[in-house]
Amino acid sequence: MTPLQKIAMGLVIVILPANFPAHPHPAWRFYDALPDPIGWVLVVAGVWALGRSSGLELASVRWLAALALLVSVPLWFPQLNHLLVPRYNPDITISGQWAISLPQTLFSLFLARRIRAAGAAAEPRDRYVVSRFGVLSWGLVALVVLPIVAYGGGASRLEGPTLVLIGLVNVAFVFYLFMVHRREFLGGPGPREWTLRERLPEDARRPPPDGERPS
Repeated sequence: MTPLQKIAMGLVIVILPANFPAHPHPAWRFYDALPDPIGWVLVVAGVWALGRSSGLELASVRWLAALALLVSVPLWFPQLNHLLVPRYNPDITISGQWAISLPQTLFSLFLARRIRAAGAAAEPRDRYVVSRFGVLSWGLVALVVLPIVAYGGGASRLEGPTLVLIGLVNVAFVFYLFMVHRREFLGGPGPREWTLRERLPEDARRPPPDGERPS
């Protein structure tokens, strides 16, 4: 598994909810069958492997991943996590939920910026990585700012779009981590053999005639 695959799989565990029982009583509360701490452990391992294999400077990314891991540990326990759901705790505010999710958003933002910078520094310049992760960086900046405007500033019309954007940006970030995980400058093994063959000229794809050896 490549470093970016580890990070992406960890974020899948973090993003996907698997609460049980399906309709918990407030006195019983609920558990998450996909514990976020396990996802963040996988993310931290992926970031560590990415730094070693690619040579990227990821100190800030590692610290944010570790912070998100520390925050996620107590939040897994049902004695606390049910307090973050408005249905069971009417006193919870959006600002509180935003603050708790901030380490994850900042981690994704810093990682996206580092990946974009690595694509820009590659020889030749990787336009796919630069463009995709450039857009993702701006989307993640919006996730930091929009909740403040929508909920803190009383702009109720932005509440729906903000929730939609949060889901779209997080899913897109995981998707593109999977899409670029084989890049060598990102710690991957390089393109598959069949991908390389597609890029070769037609004459180079043909097998040599019997008795002849390729030069």
